[in-house]
Amino acid sequence: MNTDLYHTHVALYCQVMRKTMADVVKNEARLLARDACDFTPPFSGSAPTISKGGEGGFGNKARDKGRAAVSRDVRRIFAPLAQAPYALVASRGDLGIFDKWIRLKEKLPPPHEPSWIFRVFHLNGMVVTQADFDNFKQRHAQQNQMSGFAKVSDYDTPGSIQSVHEHIRGKPNYFVNKNRKPTNFTANFNLVEDYIKKVQKRVGKLKAGWYHAGLKLGFMPTAQWVSGQGSSNAICQPQLTGTKPKVKIGNAIARDHSQGWHLFQKAWNHRGFAMREKMLHALKGSKNHGTLLQITQKLQKGFTLTQV
Repeated sequence: MNTDLYHTHVALYCQVMRKTMADVVKNEARLLARDACDFTPPFSGSAPTISKGGEGGFGNKARDKGRAAVSRDVRRIFAPLAQAPYALVASRGDLGIFDKWIRLKEKLPPPHEPSWIFRVFHLNGMVVTQADFDNFKQRHAQQNQMSGFAKVSDYDTPGSIQSVHEHIRGKPNYFVNKNRKPTNFTANFNLVEDYIKKVQKRVGKLKAGWYHAGLKLGFMPTAQWVSGQGSSNAICQPQLTGTKPKVKIGNAIARDHSQGWHLFQKAWNHRGFAMREKMLHALKGSKNHGTLLQITQKLQKGFTLTQV
């Protein structure tokens, strides 16, 4: 819906609903901010839905889906060292990595591959030597077929985990390929799990700018996981006096997301639909008997076909 068409909707809505322009502009701006929250990920379903019955874009189902998506995406990049392919450990590891890998792997349910090494060592109390590792490399290093970016590590830090995740996720799509397999195997997987929890706390931040913009104009649904992200990205500049009342609303980080403008357009289109639906309901009401032409002739400012 373009700007001119939206203005036409608002003008007609004022007449049909018998409301002042300032009241309609303020309320529609608030509702647009609410709809923008619904049309900003995460969603409660596979696509945006308008909030109703505690769901839509504000419900805990949307929150939980967003948090699950964070966990899933990070785990498409990182995995515990014990899950590293043995050929990768052979070709890119060192003795320390090899020692940790084999001891962690032995704690997992069998079978363990390559089986020969677990038959030989039975690692309870045994020391893995450089000669053992050299033998392992000679047998398996040439079998490695993983990406050149794959790595095994026992020295990851919170900062390095964040850096790798943000690089692979990228901007502005913020997307990790659903078919991606982990290429970063770390002995410190507890750091990865801590990082997942940290990022999950930011779920709702993209919605928060719209939320707090709408909140400055009136009621917004209760959603602590959204409102708790803060209002620093909210844009709300009401100018409701005079003959041309208007409200500027926005979200300072909405454009950071590749779908930001596309999804906002959907929210804007929904506002037009919602106004048409309310006008139709009002015109069908008991106070408005008669034909559509008779009804519109009773409106305060009149009505002509050229105004449609």
